[in-house]
Amino acid sequence: MDFREHLLAHFPEKEVDDLLLALEKEESVHALLLNPEKMEEDTLLSLYPHLRKHSFIPHAFLYDKKEYDLGKSLPFDLGAFYIMDPSSMAVAHYLDPKPGMRVCDIAAAPGGKSIHCSILMENLGAILSNDISYPRAKELSGNVERMGRRNIVVTSGDLALSQSHYKNYFDAVILDAPCSGSAMFRKNSEAKADWSIEKVKRLSALQKELIETAYSILSPGGRLLYSTCSFSYEEDEEVVLDLLSNHPEAKLIPIRHPSFYSHPDLEGAAHLFPSRYEGEGQFLCLLEKPGIKEAKRERKEEPKPKAKALLGPYYDPSCDFLEKDGEFYSLPLQIPVKGLSLLRYGLHLGSDKEPFMPSFAYARAQKEGIELTKEQALAYLRGEEIPLDKEKGAYPVFYHGLALGMVKVSGGRGKNHYPKGLRRDYSDASL
Repeated sequence: MDFREHLLAHFPEKEVDDLLLALEKEESVHALLLNPEKMEEDTLLSLYPHLRKHSFIPHAFLYDKKEYDLGKSLPFDLGAFYIMDPSSMAVAHYLDPKPGMRVCDIAAAPGGKSIHCSILMENLGAILSNDISYPRAKELSGNVERMGRRNIVVTSGDLALSQSHYKNYFDAVILDAPCSGSAMFRKNSEAKADWSIEKVKRLSALQKELIETAYSILSPGGRLLYSTCSFSYEEDEEVVLDLLSNHPEAKLIPIRHPSFYSHPDLEGAAHLFPSRYEGEGQFLCLLEKPGIKEAKRERKEEPKPKAKALLGPYYDPSCDFLEKDGEFYSLPLQIPVKGLSLLRYGLHLGSDKEPFMPSFAYARAQKEGIELTKEQALAYLRGEEIPLDKEKGAYPVFYHGLALGMVKVSGGRGKNHYPKGLRRDYSDASL
């Protein structure tokens, strides 16, 4: 069975042919999600005036990659925005998490949906951002750090094996399930060559297991956003219908927009076909578990006296605290981590070495510090020492209001603590 025949088994012929034409003839769509804590929209548009605002997702912009190669830009490296497909942006947008919530992103790498949730939550509450692949979880953690996020816990493991620890726990859950990836055909020729009906069926079985895990860890009154980047009915509607047959109490919350397609078998679930919507494609279904959410017991961990003295003003007593392998972490809202490999517990503050030096992640999460001149900033980003007329101590440094990293000032010189692996010559940067 070829791909067209496969789609025609469930979708109208015109819908299928329009979709296939879009996959074959149209170029991929490129978009960014602005981090409003780091840059205002007016500033972004002054740098890149030909960006187009997304029609309904706040802080989202579409662009032509031939004009703006934004993945190699300085504002991108400094966390001013995250590059992601506009279809993927719809996931967090429709989940709509609020500050103070506990959220779980089950298959989170490379991190765009978790970062989007963190922005919507204003860096408050807590997000458990997990990926079963440890290397992909490391990439996720790096993106979280670059974007200056404080409320994301990064883990790696199989949440199905740990679901008993989180039963009815999270206020909101994202399951962007592993899938056959037909929405990636325009960007990835290997995905197209690798597609088969056997792969679809195999992944459908896995998705049915994963959505059961997702529903089990969702608290009463909480919402689950199930999504895939597949156009296949077996990976989309069939998976949700299977969950609803097992949990008839679950309520489907309609997602509607004139550019979305909804299959009659599951009214209110949405296909973001690239023939209708500017993006590579996504399936979305929002579900609610009925009931009243139970109040969760708060357990705020505090640093031991030695660590507290070492941290000094860098310790926020309103946050949960974790010390792991000589490293200090802070999280706005406590989340237990059981049965999973922990890579990051919110904001990495630094290590237990004396004298205490705040981490690069801490610097990236700050809103104030020493504003550098262009010459100083470029020298700093190359890894050089810079002259600074400041009292002895550690300071975050900024350029155009964007956090760069840390310096340690002594004798009128700022010792560079920018990570060696990130150092680059930005002499031609447009910022």
